[in-house]
Amino acid sequence: MSVNISPAVDELEVSLFGPGYGEAIALHLGRGKWVLVDSCIDPIAKAPATLHYLSHLGVDIAQAVKLIVATHWHDDHVRGISTVFQKCQSAELVISTALSKDKFLELIGLYHSGSVMQSSGIDEFVHIFQQLDKRKKQGVRFNAPKFALADRVLFREEISLGTTTVEANISSLSPSDEAVLQALLAFERLFPHRLESKKRITSPSPNHASVALWCAIGDSRILLGADLECTSNPKTGWSVILDDSSVLDRKASVFKVPHHGSKNAHHDGIWDNVLIRGPFAILTPYNRGSTSLPSSNDIARIVSLTSHAFLTAPTATRSTKWRKKVVRDTVKQATKNIRNVHQGWGHIRLRKRIGYPNKAWRVELFGDARPL
Repeated sequence: MSVNISPAVDELEVSLFGPGYGEAIALHLGRGKWVLVDSCIDPIAKAPATLHYLSHLGVDIAQAVKLIVATHWHDDHVRGISTVFQKCQSAELVISTALSKDKFLELIGLYHSGSVMQSSGIDEFVHIFQQLDKRKKQGVRFNAPKFALADRVLFREEISLGTTTVEANISSLSPSDEAVLQALLAFERLFPHRLESKKRITSPSPNHASVALWCAIGDSRILLGADLECTSNPKTGWSVILDDSSVLDRKASVFKVPHHGSKNAHHDGIWDNVLIRGPFAILTPYNRGSTSLPSSNDIARIVSLTSHAFLTAPTATRSTKWRKKVVRDTVKQATKNIRNVHQGWGHIRLRKRIGYPNKAWRVELFGDARPL
């Protein structure tokens, strides 16, 4: 089993990359066509994980990547995505429609002017918009961003596989109109008040702007949950998708579990009505400060729903051991929090022949990836 073996031309691939903080997805649609969703940094290569992976497969990144989706602006999902966009010159860019509105663009302007401190992911969007502006001025091939909203087709293409042809469709399931409104209200609360000192722009919660994706390739269905959460408002989150979506045409066999398996992103209706029984559930952990996801209760819940659940890296870091008390005491006086820089790193890869409904997914685990 080698990580550097390319998928066959008639092979569907879902690859999920994740350290203890961050995630990215590479999706092979067939015949060398790729879709990249979000971005994180490979802690060993110090480069965007998906670009590092595709380059080792010998993929022509500038031509083969057809779509890049930034599901939202949290830095654990977009770190390095401006580099991904720069290198994938033929790809169309998709962002949440909530991030196209004036309030978010004002936040970007505040960050760019130095009026606010370093922000959670906004710097990546500053670089992306600068690249878009540069491409437009140079008169090179220019694709304006697409804006994801409920039930919008983002990518559609007929893929020839020798004697047969299959259709590949990528659609956004969110955000809903109500979610966009709630996201804009949350952005408004992030602006510094008059005479207020600089502050860091933090990510609002719940994450109303997040883009969940429905991927239909031939007879296969894949649900990529991003960080979409459940809320008390039935017109937002997973509830409105269950009630109103028109693109859920059959049950999905692969589920990128949202929000690192957290309880606030779980909806029984998704598992009961949108996924097959015992789907392949893949997720990344979140180890940051005192927060560690998925929790033991989250893990118990997920494994009760499927025996095919996989995690890219461990859920918690090992505690630091000090050989000398004087060193420990000195460090503790100098800092409030200590955590390991490298918190595990793994790659979950699922592959399946396209056009063969009875063919099972093949699972490969690399690095620290493991069954849940």
